[in-house]
Amino acid sequence: MPSSSPPSTATDWLAFGPFVLDGPGGRLLRDGAPVDLPPRPYALLAWLAARPGRLVAKDELLDAVWGHRHVSDSALKVAMNTLRAALGEDAKAPRWIETVARRGYRFASEVRPLGAASAAASAAVPAAPAATACGNLPPPLPGLVGRELEAAQLAALLACHRLVTLVGLGGVGKTRLALAVAASERAPDGVWLLRLDALADGEPLAATIAQVLHLGAAAGADAAALGRALAPLQLLLVLDNAEHLVEPVAALAAALLAAAPALRLLVTSQLPLRVAGEQVLPLAPLALPDALAAAAPLPDYAAARLFCERVRQQLPQYAPAAAEHADIAAICRALDGVPLALELAAARVPLLGTAGVRARLDQRFALLTRGARDSAARHRTLAAALDWTCGLLPTEDRRALHRLAVFAGSFAPEAAEAVLADDAAPLDRVDALHERSLLVVEAGEGVVEGGAAGNVGPRLRLFDSVRCYVLERGAERGAVADDVRSAQQLHLVWMRRRFEQADAQESDTPLLSWLPPLRQEVDNLRAALRHGLGAAAGPAAWACAQRLAAASAGFWYRSGHGSEGLRWMRAAQALPPADAGIAARLDLALAQLILHTQAGAPAEAMAALRRALPVLQAAGDLWRSYLALYHEHMGLVRLGAAGLPDPAGDVQAARDALRAGMHALVAPHWGAIARRYLQQLEVLALRERGELAQAVAACAEGVRALRAAGAQAESWPLVNLLGQLLGMQGRFADADAVLAEAVAEVRAGGMLREQVPLVAIAASVALRRGGGAAAQRLAQEALLLLRAEGRLWWMADALPWAAWHAGRVADAARLQAWADARAGARGELRGPFFAALRAAMVQALGGEPPAGLAGAVAGLDEAGVQVLAFGPC
Repeated sequence: MPSSSPPSTATDWLAFGPFVLDGPGGRLLRDGAPVDLPPRPYALLAWLAARPGRLVAKDELLDAVWGHRHVSDSALKVAMNTLRAALGEDAKAPRWIETVARRGYRFASEVRPLGAASAAASAAVPAAPAATACGNLPPPLPGLVGRELEAAQLAALLACHRLVTLVGLGGVGKTRLALAVAASERAPDGVWLLRLDALADGEPLAATIAQVLHLGAAAGADAAALGRALAPLQLLLVLDNAEHLVEPVAALAAALLAAAPALRLLVTSQLPLRVAGEQVLPLAPLALPDALAAAAPLPDYAAARLFCERVRQQLPQYAPAAAEHADIAAICRALDGVPLALELAAARVPLLGTAGVRARLDQRFALLTRGARDSAARHRTLAAALDWTCGLLPTEDRRALHRLAVFAGSFAPEAAEAVLADDAAPLDRVDALHERSLLVVEAGEGVVEGGAAGNVGPRLRLFDSVRCYVLERGAERGAVADDVRSAQQLHLVWMRRRFEQADAQESDTPLLSWLPPLRQEVDNLRAALRHGLGAAAGPAAWACAQRLAAASAGFWYRSGHGSEGLRWMRAAQALPPADAGIAARLDLALAQLILHTQAGAPAEAMAALRRALPVLQAAGDLWRSYLALYHEHMGLVRLGAAGLPDPAGDVQAARDALRAGMHALVAPHWGAIARRYLQQLEVLALRERGELAQAVAACAEGVRALRAAGAQAESWPLVNLLGQLLGMQGRFADADAVLAEAVAEVRAGGMLREQVPLVAIAASVALRRGGGAAAQRLAQEALLLLRAEGRLWWMADALPWAAWHAGRVADAARLQAWADARAGARGELRGPFFAALRAAMVQALGGEPPAGLAGAVAGLDEAGVQVLAFGPC
């Protein structure tokens, strides 16, 4: 169903309460007046209202309103918030739409179909007259984009509280929202606006208010006189931009509210007033697209709607092409959804296009300079807005902001305390920056009750533009160089401790508990390594950064970022190590990343392991020695005799000795998570001896033991191996079922990137089994994941089966020749599973691919391989 059209119903007109759904016109009316409602929230309302009393599942709504496209639940939440704001209802006490937790929504009111005559009468009711009879509000500005919910909240608060302060970062849209809501307020003595940015101090405040309200000079003598003049009046006074006068405004507000019982105050400020009776409404930036859905439909998040609306003010016919969606999403995220920044970016689109604006965001303060000439000076450029905000900070708060700018991404409160360690009151500094909306508080990702991943504990984050401003302007002025250097060192130490703690927990903590909190630290990990491994950092920082690099190896490959981790290990090894222990840990980390990602040469990994193992054993490091033996064994699996110090040696004997060494290191208290590496090697030994039935049984038992220990993710590599074993037995249907179930678990857990080998094996089995549409979809998904890591060759022997099942025998032969060429170039042994796939393909082709094909496929790139396998897209 197109998202812009209401669902079909028994009638084209539906009524509930004071509302009418006008099906032919595609609009919502309240008391005959049109209600501003974007297409998706309108379609959501129409679908629910057509099914009153019925629970409608989230998936049904996503399919119905978003047309079967893949969108996240967040899109539904944004649309529902917009709809509730338009209906004027509170989700906690709904009148129209009931939320059924984790299931869906139900339209809870009676719905009446209308005939044509009744509908026409309903549509003909005139709109309500303007509310405000007097005052000095400016003409309303067009289009308050994406603020429907906040406008409803602010109006509701003004109805219940005499002092409401709208707080938020400079440029977030406080003034525009306040004026839009104030314009709809009823006040017998008017709605009045006083812009405070023109006042340098609070001394003339009472006199200025008296002048604006035409109360006479005597009323402006002091707060008491002004209070007496306001006492008989019923009015709403809007005090705009109070952050630089917060103390005098707070004192005056308290005095006036006490003297004038019918007075209401609406204040906009970057800081709350902190007086009795104040109701604070924080104004967050506009809604952003999900980070994983860069090309989300633009109407689904408010930041993009505002951006496009502002572009259309200069280019009336502007309609972003599908190719621009990712650029617009990236711009919105980089600018944190702050309306002022988005408007300044939109002003550059006629000249640069969206791609050009996105490409220049690292120079944002030179880029975002074309504000409206009639706006306040501080709103004409992004730098000016931040100059104003940061210029109001007390010295200690400004120093704390400079130090916290070393964090990239979010950070825990205790991390902030560590970086502000030399401050007498670090939490007060953090609280002050949060109060000024420079620091955002977010829910952290971790493990909640029952062991499931969820949001736990607060995380802090500087707006990206604020962080860039602090670092860039501080560097220009040289004012914060010492602070930043000191903070970088404290940040590096904090990150080293954080990842060393995680490294120590890796052997007995399930991945689904261990990984989510660390994912939140990846930007800070990069920042710490970048600083600590820099040429100017010095020996002490190098040693700390090398320890951090070694401790982070498990995170890099277990989070699906193995290739990046490998680059950091090489950078760490390029510096002189502080001692042999650090060198050994870096060697082990390098080998782990090479062998897990298959991005480097296995021979390099083997050399590193043989350097590391004696040092680790001499230090009594049982766990790392155990890991070194395991990885050396896996290197021999890939290299065979070429992986031995003496190529004439006995590979099987060497592998047996490595397993025996691991057995000797296993401590009695080690659980299934730690023992899984040895369990995997035992299964491989059975496979090598041809005891496939026993190998299948041992593998299945290992999976059961890990799942009994709550280690679902740790069981996936064994499921991968189990699928291969079943395939080698010719039990492709069983292998397909086992692997498909695991891939579904991986997908549900959002772990596809982290479990690329499992997805690739599942796709390979599916292609070998039949190559139908589902198998091709899974295989193409696996190829995308592999290509992101630069290792599409990993499932090369499975790709000929895609062409074969499509009847393209010549393409299958070319693909097999390409797979053979890749295997030869890497100098590695094929695993038994892929060797079996190749043998079956050669038999199907009636013999080896012709020798002449090797030259023909030598220059074939990954895109060409994909076309050969699946045909043109």
